[in-house]
Amino acid sequence: MFYLIGFLLGIFLVIYVVILVVRYVLGPLLIVAILVSLVVAIVEYVAAAIAGFAPHGPIAHLRIAPPAPSPDGPDPAYRSYYAGPVLLDYRRVLSTTFRQVWAKIIEGRRDESTHTVTVSFVTRVWTWARHSELPAVVAYSGAAVICFGLWLGAIGAVGFVAVVSVIFAVLLGLLVVGAVATAGGSRLIELTVLFVRGITIECGTCHVRATRPIYRCPNCHAEHRHLLPGLPGVLRRTCRCHTVLPTLLANGKAKLPAQCSECRAQLPIKGLTAPTVHIPVIAGPTAGKSVFMQTAMSRLMLRGDGFEFADEGAKNEFERNLQRGVTDDPRRSIKTVNPRPKAYNVYVGAEGSRSRRLLYLYDPAGEAVESADELAESQFLKHTKGVVFIIDPFSLRQVRSETDRAVLGRVSASNTPPKDSLERFVEALREHNQWRAADRMKAPVAVVLTKADALLEPSGAPHPYAGRAHSTRSERDKAVRDWLTDAGQRDLLSSMDNQFAAVSYFVVSYRDAREVVPGETVNGPVANDDPAAPLLWLLNRKAPI
Repeated sequence: MFYLIGFLLGIFLVIYVVILVVRYVLGPLLIVAILVSLVVAIVEYVAAAIAGFAPHGPIAHLRIAPPAPSPDGPDPAYRSYYAGPVLLDYRRVLSTTFRQVWAKIIEGRRDESTHTVTVSFVTRVWTWARHSELPAVVAYSGAAVICFGLWLGAIGAVGFVAVVSVIFAVLLGLLVVGAVATAGGSRLIELTVLFVRGITIECGTCHVRATRPIYRCPNCHAEHRHLLPGLPGVLRRTCRCHTVLPTLLANGKAKLPAQCSECRAQLPIKGLTAPTVHIPVIAGPTAGKSVFMQTAMSRLMLRGDGFEFADEGAKNEFERNLQRGVTDDPRRSIKTVNPRPKAYNVYVGAEGSRSRRLLYLYDPAGEAVESADELAESQFLKHTKGVVFIIDPFSLRQVRSETDRAVLGRVSASNTPPKDSLERFVEALREHNQWRAADRMKAPVAVVLTKADALLEPSGAPHPYAGRAHSTRSERDKAVRDWLTDAGQRDLLSSMDNQFAAVSYFVVSYRDAREVVPGETVNGPVANDDPAAPLLWLLNRKAPI
């Protein structure tokens, strides 16, 4: 009996010791091993995320490099990081995390590129057990528990990272969808604003509407044919030379140099920031079109009001004419010889205001107006929003007969009757715009009598505004109409009234290019119209956009 009791007590003591060992030694070892695995997994996940999303990290795996230059291929720009490649970076973060967790805890690995070897915790534990001075049972029992804990911790850590990664991946997916949606939305908003405001841009050389201008990178001059919000970027994109380019007009795209996609001619600077108004200046040879344009530009520039050249070529031509003294002596002007002229582009109105307009002013050669075939090929007529019709008063037979020959020689009187020029122009205008012959055209017309300084002579035809120095616009319209009627142009006036819905009449002189100075006639004081007045009247009309 005594031996049985002793045996039972021995078993009880062994069990009690085992319980104590499990509770105070092996249990903590198991918990510590599990915690070690979790900490390692979290540290590796954070480290991989920091390295994976670093701004200057590797990008070869993202496939965002710009494509090779191609006339018809995509633009030479990097793909936007938030339009998909961010997900590839996150996939790399997860694969790096799982690989590192498994290598550091369970299996270990050798990196052939760096020739470094990662020894796992499990391997380290078994190595310690084999070389430990503790009893083999104790050493291997502890090692088994620790390894079991490391395995449990590794499995739990992988599960934890997987759950967190799913949540983060969903957020990244929403970010990508939001970026693509924002690109599409901003593009739609910009197109809507342009449509509502009636803003377009046309090539002043080939006269084709530039629906997709070609923008050039200011650094490497690479062509971007689709500089719009999209996969290469929402608000901005990065050119192949690493220059950041805006994709929206409101964001600065309008300041980039742009070209016509058809003829590669330079488009107006800051295009698509204001509604365009196309105005041809029509007259026969030597009627004074070029001098009128020069004096009108001088007056617009001196008035201020946001005047700005939108074309370097027009600015240079204007300055050359100033150097030649065209506004002081019209005989120094260069005769227009191009039947298909390049538009003279200027902005009129304060930048950012609703009244700002991009003016396309055309000066076709007078010979083109005399030729029906030349007018038929004048593609700029289909964009016409208003017309300046120049009448040389000394081209009228009755005025010519009343004027001294010396005066006629000084003013270089035109030999083309204005009625003939008007009829050919109206026919071409209706054909290009497909307007019916029975309807009056909506494009307003400013009829301008030029060379008014020669009408101040005491002999010859009187000045239309003689004695009306302070008359209103309507009174001046009536005065010019009466003057043309007295000059035998009743048919011309009837044709104007029948063809156009809005007509106004002006009298200008090149001598008023700097300041409109009143003059004197035998019938009293007279003041010409401001040379810019016909253009301003047309710009302020609600012409069809």
